Amino acid sequence: MATPLPLMVYLDLNHWYALGDALAGKPQNPDHVTALKQLQGHVERGEVMFPLSTVHYMELTENPRDAHRERAADAMALLSRFVTMAPGSKILDEELALELNRRLGRPAFPKKVTKFGIGVGFAFGEAKRMVLTGITEENRQELETGLGMSVSEFEASANATTEYWVLRGPPGTLRSAIENYDPYAARRVADDQLASFSVMINTLRTVPEVARRPMDAIVARQLSFDIIDNYTRALMSAGFVKQGPFHSRDDRTSFLMALPSRKVVTMMHFHYLKDVHRNWTINDLRDIAALSIAIPYCDVVVTDKKAWDTVVNRAHLDKEFSTPIFSSLTDLAKHLAV
Repeated sequence: MATPLPLMVYLDLNHWYALGDALAGKPQNPDHVTALKQLQGHVERGEVMFPLSTVHYMELTENPRDAHRERAADAMALLSRFVTMAPGSKILDEELALELNRRLGRPAFPKKVTKFGIGVGFAFGEAKRMVLTGITEENRQELETGLGMSVSEFEASANATTEYWVLRGPPGTLRSAIENYDPYAARRVADDQLASFSVMINTLRTVPEVARRPMDAIVARQLSFDIIDNYTRALMSAGFVKQGPFHSRDDRTSFLMALPSRKVVTMMHFHYLKDVHRNWTINDLRDIAALSIAIPYCDVVVTDKKAWDTVVNRAHLDKEFSTPIFSSLTDLAKHLAV
């Protein structure tokens, strides 16, 4: 009998903070101590993995509170073991190629993307690991004798240490002293993305004709702006150089909604935009980006209450993708105990 694959469980960063506090002996909720112990047991038995995303790295790096970063990094090192999710852009490339092939038979051999790997490099699309090279067998034996461990064990230890410190980041007292270290570089990119997204929000709120067709505006923005580079690249690789294959609004909408990650983004945008008084933030866009990969490709998702209400009670994405979605560590622990 084949060994069951471990469940991939995605945790929103606020739950990593909670687990970090529990691990440090300062739980936000007494139940978190029990949950942490249970989750650790699942990981040690190889039953569950807790992959990290690019959003985890960006948001944790931007947190100026050293103690919060350290506690979260400790929990992540313990439970994730630095398993990471592929970046959304790479997964989108696969989704586009597969759907073009399904509908039109082109490209003939659509690309496949590995969804889970190891380390921050994999999460950002450049899988790099420290490996000792250029040593002779004699050098290897001498090194192993001196280290008291095999070279492969040393490489694993060095990589784990590097991964941990990437998550934890340098303390605040050193940040300004490290040349070219900029913990807010991604935040400035996100500021520009939010400003651009706000143009659509304002249009939907002020132009009645567009407000009556919010889904059209969401789809049009994605194809013409949000995923334009991936979409153009996919069409060209499929041989559509001069003219795209979709000529009607319904065709374009149908195509976009067939892409798993885009279905999540579209439906979350649609339901969030119903609240005309909502003050959109960078965290909203980042949460949606992370969930667009987690919900279709992980086995279980634990997000915050606001996102949970949207994806479960309004968009019903848990049923769409057969992915249990929760908003608390206690509910996750109960689910995994069944």
